[in-house]
Amino acid sequence: MSMIGSFIKPGKSDGIAADFVAFVADRESEQVLKNFVLDEAVPHTHIEEGGIEDAIARLSSMDRSPKLLLVDLQSSEMPLSDLARLASVCEPSVQVIALGERNDVGLYRSLLGIGVREYLVKPLTVGLLKRTMNLREGRAMPVSQERAGKVLSFVGARGGVGTTTIAINLACNLAHSRRRVVYLDLNLHGGAGPSMVGLTSNNGLLDVLQNVHRLDPAYLERAMQSVENSRLLLLSAQLEWGDDRRFGEAALGTVLDLLVSSFHYVILDIGERADPLAEEAFGRAARSYVVADRSVHAVRETVRLIRYIETCSTGRPVTSVLLNNPNMVTAGKVDPGDLEAAIGRPVLAEVPFERSALAIAENVGVPLAAGKSQAFEQMIVRLADDLTGNNQNTVVQTSLWQRLKSRM
Repeated sequence: MSMIGSFIKPGKSDGIAADFVAFVADRESEQVLKNFVLDEAVPHTHIEEGGIEDAIARLSSMDRSPKLLLVDLQSSEMPLSDLARLASVCEPSVQVIALGERNDVGLYRSLLGIGVREYLVKPLTVGLLKRTMNLREGRAMPVSQERAGKVLSFVGARGGVGTTTIAINLACNLAHSRRRVVYLDLNLHGGAGPSMVGLTSNNGLLDVLQNVHRLDPAYLERAMQSVENSRLLLLSAQLEWGDDRRFGEAALGTVLDLLVSSFHYVILDIGERADPLAEEAFGRAARSYVVADRSVHAVRETVRLIRYIETCSTGRPVTSVLLNNPNMVTAGKVDPGDLEAAIGRPVLAEVPFERSALAIAENVGVPLAAGKSQAFEQMIVRLADDLTGNNQNTVVQTSLWQRLKSRM
């Protein structure tokens, strides 16, 4: 264990108790935590390489328990029992954050049930820790925001796979079902989103990113463009090639904090995958969609993107793959079964090749009209139903019938 800067070792020997104490099982997590603490410039902290047994031993010898405790469950075979033993040596006021390698919803719910404030899945990032803990106040951030809208991100495994076409048509479908939806085209140099709905960008997205210190709901409303009706709004930008982006690193997060309080769905169309905006978008998205075609390159990039999204996300990412056929299927295309085997998960939906309807809709600047492409329309409805829960009754009835049939 190394002590640097404001790291203070607690214990009876020096009579000083730390406000934040962390025990992590690997050097990488330890270094990220130290970078986080140094970035926050908070004194009275203690970070040590170790597991839950080390945490129990250390807290047993401390004069006073910390306000905030992070403990690694990597080596724990019975995490609930071990946390119960840890609770017996902690003051009731201690807020505990658990860290582990298992992306397990059941474990997460069990941990919350016994009083753990949050469960993080490795690898750690400084951004994730900032969204999870407030070191200055010695507390964990709220796990959820009451009645907050859902953030969805869309990204293409390669160019030309139809990412914007799918995202903008889903936004229109959700808006027609009486949800308030806002669509953000994050390609700041002129994404295709505005033209697909017959608009020219007003640079509203750039405006709000540059003025996050002045943002309020009224300011946002003025910056957004209305699409078809007041339930679907759009934020976009059209920087000149070579122009610098003059806004802060966390500006998008500030904008999203306001949007989720006013809209049911916030749809992020990610243009450049390597852009810092993409990392922030993936980190805030409740669900991410990767759009791929049946090419070897798209398969490889899908694998990389899924790994990257899960690294950016805050512990429990939901990433779905959509398979589009923007060109006519010919011999030599990757088989859907082989694609699923390569990416290690099933494809959520596949869109067959559409000869002209989508191209015409894009060129005239309107979403695809009903009945123009039945297969594409069915895919969009399926995605919308999956988000809104409209397919819940169908699923329950099918499952019940399957159970009855198996018994017969």
